[in-house]
Amino acid sequence: MDTPSSRNSQGQFAPGNRGGPGRPRGRANALRRAAEDAVSPEHIGAITRRAVRMALEGNLAAMKFVFDRTCGKPVEGPSEAVASEVMLPNLTTAASCAAALDRIAEGLCSGAVDRETARVMVDVVQARLRAIETSELEARLADLEAAAQSVELGPRRRGGRR
Repeated sequence: MDTPSSRNSQGQFAPGNRGGPGRPRGRANALRRAAEDAVSPEHIGAITRRAVRMALEGNLAAMKFVFDRTCGKPVEGPSEAVASEVMLPNLTTAASCAAALDRIAEGLCSGAVDRETARVMVDVVQARLRAIETSELEARLADLEAAAQSVELGPRRRGGRR
């Protein structure tokens, strides 16, 4: 438990207090420190020279490693929006969502739409289908609640008979 002198006037831990903010450094930090102690700058240089040699010999993974570490990872540019040849129906019912998925599959098989575009289109159709299902369930629940309120239950008799 803290003593009043372990905190400053604003209630924060005072300097030198062992109960200050943050989690105590545990096993993960000890392991990282041990790994840092085991690897010297000479080791890093030797590993890098080996990776460069492997890259020059045609190893694609080594090439990627060297380029990533020396030039930085390439930044993905914004993709150009391209109109799709696949026309989807108005997604107002579960049946129209099923028809849309059929058109996307046909477009993917015929080459009219690329795989990434098809994936995005399927995600949109699935999200719309979930919204339709949720809306239909809410309407059915409201109907059931209204029907339940209109039913009068008579007094119950013991023995299960009326």
